[in-house]
Amino acid sequence: MRLKIELPTTWTQQNNPDGPPTFCRQASTNAFQVSWAEYRGGKALPEVTADSLKQMATGFGQKNGFGEMVESSGGACRFGSFGTAVFRSAQHPRIQVWFICDGRDHIMATHICDREPEPIEVADAQQITSTLALGPEPQPPKPKWKFW
Repeated sequence: MRLKIELPTTWTQQNNPDGPPTFCRQASTNAFQVSWAEYRGGKALPEVTADSLKQMATGFGQKNGFGEMVESSGGACRFGSFGTAVFRSAQHPRIQVWFICDGRDHIMATHICDREPEPIEVADAQQITSTLALGPEPQPPKPKWKFW
């Protein structure tokens, strides 16, 4: 599967060869990162809801010491359902984590701010996340000619 992401023109992908795809807004050092997991098993999965994804986001932030949770929510998005939680700490004025699921595959996104983000940056990160999806890898073009 391949990540489908729609970035505003003010955002660019950063070089992160040993980590997940990382994006930043121009003139910002705050990182927006995305990772995903494909389900390849044959068994039916338990139902994933916006509420269970919200609980996953909250638990993930608490487990990883993101600080005080200041809000959480969940709902529908392009890929399926999402859950998100926002945290605040002395080291990070804002960390937002999202878990997104289509019922089988999962996407996780984080927006980790080492400086207080501008409201437009937060709005951009939320917009980017609402459009995330997974799709098939592009197939190489078939040759027009076959020679023997």
